[in-house]
This record gives sequence, C-alpha cells and structure tokens, in this order.
Amino acid sequence: MNIKKIAQNTKYNAVTNTAMCAESTPVYAAFETGVAGMTDAVSLNARLIVLGAGYCGAAWVYGQGRSMWRKAFKITDQTREAKQHLHDAMYAVSFNAVTAPLLYLISGETDIKKIALATASASAICLINGGPLGYAIDVFNDLAGVRECERKSYPQVIKKQSPKVKKAIAAGIVAASIGLTALVYEVVPNRKIKMDTEKQTETQKKVTMHDSTIYNQPLEQRINKQFAIYNAE
Repeated sequence: MNIKKIAQNTKYNAVTNTAMCAESTPVYAAFETGVAGMTDAVSLNARLIVLGAGYCGAAWVYGQGRSMWRKAFKITDQTREAKQHLHDAMYAVSFNAVTAPLLYLISGETDIKKIALATASASAICLINGGPLGYAIDVFNDLAGVRECERKSYPQVIKKQSPKVKKAIAAGIVAASIGLTALVYEVVPNRKIKMDTEKQTETQKKVTMHDSTIYNQPLEQRINKQFAIYNAE
C-alpha cells in the first residue's frame, strides 16, 4: 500500500469517526444515563473510548463494513432514501450487537443486567439512528472533501459551497454536538450522586432516631447509663 493510499484511508477514518461521534454521542449519552441507569462517569468513559477507538481505526472498519454491506445489497447514493436508511439501520444493529457488550465492560460497568439493558437500548437506537448515522458519514465526507456525496436528499445549497465554507459547517455541527452532550449530562440526574445522597439521608435519619431515643429517656435512666459506661471503662 503506497503512502497516498494510507493518507487517504487515514483522512477517511478521521472524518468518518468525527461524523459518527458528532451524530451519535448526545443520543447514546442520554440513553446510557437516562435509560440504562449508568453513571455519568461510566457513560463518559464509554463515549471517550468510542472516540479514541474510532480515531485508532474502528471508524474505518465501520465505514468499510458499511460500504461492503451496501455493495452486497446493491445500494448506491441514487437508491431511494428509505431503502438506504433501512440498510444503514440493519448494518448498525449488527455492528452494535457485537461491539457494545465489550465496550461497556471496558468502560467499567460490571453489572451484567445493566450491560444487557444498555446493549439492547443501543440496538434499539440503531434501528432508529442507523439511517441518520449513515447519512452523517456521507455528508461529513463531502464537507471535508474526502468523498463526494451524491445522495438526492443532500441539499444542493450546501453541496455547492466552497471547501472553506463546508469545513466551517462541519465544525459548527461538531461544536453543537459537544454542547448538546454536555447539556445531557447536566440535565439527566447523575445516578451515583443520587445513590450517595439517598445513603446519606438514610444514615442521617438513623442517627436522628437514635439521638431521639436517647434523649426521650427519663433523666435518671440516662444518668445510670452514663455511670455504667464510666464504670465499665
């Protein structure tokens, strides 16, 4: 493989990963924390691992697998959008079923039920989000000047823009995705903080009940207890 081909594949991998993360990170962050019951820390670890793995080549694997899938089923940019979205969803579900359990284990989640729920939720997301994810890959590669997007639904007003304007649009989408993800972690209650707060409240209740029991006793009984403790020492 020559240097030019390596450079092209590297650029394709970087752009494809950026597209996938920009499109899917807010969605998965919401489902992991709001539905699967994972803490912000575990969810964020999962998102960062996906981001890092993508730039290390996983996005290239996903993109090449998607291209092979489309070729096998004779799907092109000119195919009806509904059919393209359907096949992207089917491919995303298949890819997720294999990779999601491993991802959550590496991220620090040890509860098998939570991993199963997160994987099932992610697969459900793929059924809905697989199409938009594939579309994002095609559009981002066009915006970055890697591969031209000929899909009929791709707005000509964007397609005809200069490379500089297209890259600015891509950067704006990435910034919006980061802001939306931060909002998700801010709005959805952190499960760990909630659990710790509940434990602290329960402990405080027990302490209060204990103190109340002591101080409600007759004075003579309380004094006798104190003398008993003193004599025992």
